[in-house]
Amino acid sequence: MLPKGKVDPELEKLRKEVDGPPNLDTLVLNIQKATTHIHASYLFEHSGKSTLQKLCLLLSSTATGKTYNGWQEFAAYMGLTMEQIRCIDYDFKGLQDPTYYVLLAYVQHGEATIDKILSVLQKMHRFDVINRIKDDITDLVEAVSRTTSTDESSILRPESVPRAPLVLTPIKIIQENIQKDSDDSGHITQNNIQKAKQLYSCIVLLTFADDGFENAQHISKVLRSKQPRIGVLILQEQNNYVYSRAEEFIDDCFRQVNFIIPILTQGYIERINNTKKIYVEDQNKLDAKYIKYIYSLLRYEYVRNQCINTRVRCIVPDKEVYTVVTANLHPTMQAWFRESDIDTFVENILLQKCSRSMLSF
Repeated sequence: MLPKGKVDPELEKLRKEVDGPPNLDTLVLNIQKATTHIHASYLFEHSGKSTLQKLCLLLSSTATGKTYNGWQEFAAYMGLTMEQIRCIDYDFKGLQDPTYYVLLAYVQHGEATIDKILSVLQKMHRFDVINRIKDDITDLVEAVSRTTSTDESSILRPESVPRAPLVLTPIKIIQENIQKDSDDSGHITQNNIQKAKQLYSCIVLLTFADDGFENAQHISKVLRSKQPRIGVLILQEQNNYVYSRAEEFIDDCFRQVNFIIPILTQGYIERINNTKKIYVEDQNKLDAKYIKYIYSLLRYEYVRNQCINTRVRCIVPDKEVYTVVTANLHPTMQAWFRESDIDTFVENILLQKCSRSMLSF
């Protein structure tokens, strides 16, 4: 052992050979400068997947506390509203990672550059995240530079921006998409629904839990047998579209159908009220899997319509009436008919559809 105050020359030699900790302030400035003109949608391209994965892993796995801020704070800094954050937390569980949806909402904006993500991480004091993703972002910048001509006066973007769920899309972009939909007939989903509108007097979307499957089969059979004709959309019957682009397909259908019809059962009520539990048994049953997503869409529409419910009409199996009456349901769930009154229900929705058509005319 060396006497007190003496320095071990071997240790000193080793210290000099080892690089010191990185200066993260300087590092962030350099990365921000390099990414000022790179749109964050590159994170969803092949070249950005490693950065996206680490952002999701590091932010979503961190519980909010005194030391660290988690994905909810990240979402707030990135400009999401409290309603949107709750929607991700309550309704999108099991569909994708929360941070993934935060970034997906962010990239819908035209000025959503990568440097702003670094600025937010700085404000959150998440230098641990910056340190972990610095090399991946450097690789991303090099990949973008190789494939795209650099122009500092404009923002570099990939050929397409991934589409966000309706409730995470800025209102301005929703309006632009509606205008585009009316001008562009190339979208297969929209084409199919537009063609269906020429064949049917009314089109409805059924949403139900697994314990309402037999009821859904009976209800769809009755509706499809009526004159004038009623088109019925069930997700499981459209599995090719749902598996390939679930939220986009559901968003398109939700916007264009005349009515959304939840089948209120014990299982349905449990799933919309249980905000945390993921039902593993629903993963291969598409209608059950996306109950909470459709539920979030109809609540969002209700708020946007100044708390007026124009399209949600529920059906309650006769044996579930007591369950529904005693449940604390959202206002959109209050307009319901017994399954045994299906004929009256059909008359009601056809009358409303006719009334709307006359008003629009």
